[in-house]
Amino acid sequence: MSRYDRQQRTRGGQQLDERWRQLRILLVGCGGVGTPLAQSLVGSGIGFLTILDGDRVRETDLHRQTLFQDRDAQQSVAKATAALRSLERIGGRTRIEALPDMLTPANAASLFCRHDVILDATDHIPARLLIDRTALATGVGWIHSAAISDRWVAASFLPPGSPCYHCWVPEPPQPDSIGSCESEGVLPVACLAAATAVLRLLTSYLRSRTRSDGAENTRTIIRGSVAAGETIVTLPTDPDCRYCSGGKIESSRLRSADRVHLRKLCGAGSIETWLDLDFDEIEVRLGRLGKSLDICRGSVSLRAEDENGALICYHDGRALITGNHGQKIENARTLVSHWLGEDALARY
Repeated sequence: MSRYDRQQRTRGGQQLDERWRQLRILLVGCGGVGTPLAQSLVGSGIGFLTILDGDRVRETDLHRQTLFQDRDAQQSVAKATAALRSLERIGGRTRIEALPDMLTPANAASLFCRHDVILDATDHIPARLLIDRTALATGVGWIHSAAISDRWVAASFLPPGSPCYHCWVPEPPQPDSIGSCESEGVLPVACLAAATAVLRLLTSYLRSRTRSDGAENTRTIIRGSVAAGETIVTLPTDPDCRYCSGGKIESSRLRSADRVHLRKLCGAGSIETWLDLDFDEIEVRLGRLGKSLDICRGSVSLRAEDENGALICYHDGRALITGNHGQKIENARTLVSHWLGEDALARY
């Protein structure tokens, strides 16, 4: 009997488990939320997990950071190193990489492009802003999470595009306007709830194959506290967001009911559009171009890349054109037509 038999027996479990097995995740931050997340991901057989954390284990971490032991704090072991040691004891099919580094503008894009989904489990606002901007620029989506005191939050930005994190938090909060673990403490239950919320959002996304027409996109945000329980709200696009809205939108009118959508994401250097092809057909058409493209199909996206940028396609029909290809709308439309055909762009 398969180690993963029980999750394969759930509704749609065989398909979900196959997508899970193929998924490549970058976990940024391995603390109170990141450690239970990593445990669950490895235990359930995620395909590939990279842990990125430049911090070291301290004694005050041990009550909630479930992968670490007394000796790790006593020896001030790097969190990524200690996490890898604990996760390898779980066994199973997951391949794990540990990087004892911080996410920086110098390494963000290259790390993102090696993965399908980014999980933000940091407590650092600049890192969170960097994650969102890099997601918009590279086409790799992410899920945000945080926990403090007895409160938690998780928000999905899968796939990347509009609305973005900046639609939710237009300006970074002042450092003294929000609490920290040092000032407010943090309960293990809040960390576990945040990790669970992330897994809910990720699982829901992998199960979903509903195609949107791109007219009105929302994001799911899960908030909770021990006293009040959980609430789920949706985040609409902010039409004035300087990162994902307000960009030039081209609707090439052929007939009154026959238009295509191409939009420049202002702060990202990418162009968003919608396709009318499924993954299998996209892969077939890209394959006809021969070895001129680097093509990678994963659980979340299908990526085709050359030296000038990439076309990243998602199951809901959305696509991003990045790099030099994403600098001008005219070039992006020409690229899609050349790579996928004149009929690829969704009409509405």
